[in-house]
Amino acid sequence: MKNLAIVPARGGSKRLLKKNLKLLNGKPLVQYTLEAVVDSNIFDTVILSSDDDEILSIADNVKGVTPQKRIPELATDKRKVIDLIKDIAERDEVKSTYDTIGLFLPTCPFRTARHIREGFGLLTKEDYSVVSITDMSDPVQLTLSMNDQKVINPEAVLNPSPLVTGQTRSQDFETIYRVNGGFYIAWLDKFRERENFFQGQVKGYYIDKLHSVDIDFELDFEWAEYLLQKKHISLEN
Repeated sequence: MKNLAIVPARGGSKRLLKKNLKLLNGKPLVQYTLEAVVDSNIFDTVILSSDDDEILSIADNVKGVTPQKRIPELATDKRKVIDLIKDIAERDEVKSTYDTIGLFLPTCPFRTARHIREGFGLLTKEDYSVVSITDMSDPVQLTLSMNDQKVINPEAVLNPSPLVTGQTRSQDFETIYRVNGGFYIAWLDKFRERENFFQGQVKGYYIDKLHSVDIDFELDFEWAEYLLQKKHISLEN
């Protein structure tokens, strides 16, 4: 069985300038993900896809990474990362070679090689894919919406809402998870058919909150750096 991994890292970033190159505890952010994927020893090919030559040069720091220059059409902030994965999945050399395809977001730097190995191990022929997940920070049962007139709707998500029924004891709530960007891994033939990681039977691999840090803003980056410097987090594989 042959497995393909893709790490997408655009040069442009509006919320955190050049975040993929930003040094996190002395190492470029994207390098954490590249090292974890390579060290998992799962993937025959690890592609670093970017429109930025400086980002692509980071592949030189990690043995086993293949840098690929992304075409401009797939590098705008209006294109979704799934568009890149679909494009790569349809290449002749990919269709004829690989059995699985994996997406690994560099904004989740603390997912480790062990997480990847264990998550990949959950994938069976009966599954469509496996994705990494973590806890929601706040109970989704207490969510609501608000319109332009500042009027809230407590039953926008759940009806009846615990806010309306008064059943707001958090210990009674079902645990709800979210994807954390650590990895999305699917069978290539199934992905090509449906062009999505969330079709059919999808398994979840749980990663704790600290290892699920998602870096989009400067505050996220500072929090990640604090966790590393204070040794509150281990990246051992």
